[in-house]
Amino acid sequence: MVEVINTDKFKSEVFDFETHKEWVFEKEQPLILNFFATWCGPCHMFAPVLDDVASEHAGKLKVFKMDIDASPEIAHLFGVKSVPTTLFLAPGQEPAIASGVLPRESMKQALEELLGIS
Repeated sequence: MVEVINTDKFKSEVFDFETHKEWVFEKEQPLILNFFATWCGPCHMFAPVLDDVASEHAGKLKVFKMDIDASPEIAHLFGVKSVPTTLFLAPGQEPAIASGVLPRESMKQALEELLGIS
């Protein structure tokens, strides 16, 4: 299931930018964070792909969405300039960022290459 998160949940589940000044992803499980906006047509088109990924990889991967209008400081933290923008986060790695709607095949390839999930 894809969970829409706010800034507080981001700090507990992804990265506590008030505690750490440098990027640290300390979680053991890979994570996808999708930045979206309620007014964004492409974001609505991409939502079913994210839902499928979350369902297919439940227990191996967390999938979160964050509304850029509700949490602009987090979008700014990652330099998000357009939506949808998707971050792929794996333990011990820098975030990988993809902009725009990713087709299912591209999403599958990103999961394998960036997160080691098949």
